[in-house]
Amino acid sequence: MYCQQCGKVNQDMAKFCSQCGNSLNQVEAHPFIESVADQIDSAPMSIQRNQVRIPPGVKGWSWGAFVFGWFWAVCNKTWIGLLALLPGIGFVMHIILGFKGREWAWQNDQWDSVEHFQKVQRRWSLWAIGIVLVFIGLFVLMIFVSTSSLYWMNSSNAIRL
Repeated sequence: MYCQQCGKVNQDMAKFCSQCGNSLNQVEAHPFIESVADQIDSAPMSIQRNQVRIPPGVKGWSWGAFVFGWFWAVCNKTWIGLLALLPGIGFVMHIILGFKGREWAWQNDQWDSVEHFQKVQRRWSLWAIGIVLVFIGLFVLMIFVSTSSLYWMNSSNAIRL
């Protein structure tokens, strides 16, 4: 039975919450709602998810979450990342996902091990860094082509004079 005050899971027959002391007798049992709540795997920012221990090696910057934003969030069941789709706060959410994404992804999925988690997140990071490097390369190429074409246009005009 969940405490309405703090969300702690208590024994079914408990009269008071073992964490905050709130009376549990006032709460009517809702077996259908409780059975559905037990099946929900990825409730974002839920009390249950916040109690998941973050092992060493999980915290840190996530290039995959930062670059791919909402797409990374959906694939990692981190639904709060969908805020990256909203105009005005989208870029801010990408930054937040970069800082907190790995922790949220760990909390919101059942990983085989920390090594499995690291392998999957490393793949996301490699793709993100690769895409960033491709865009930087294309930007540098675009600048090179535009400045060289301006140079040749100016030099051909100088020859005519």
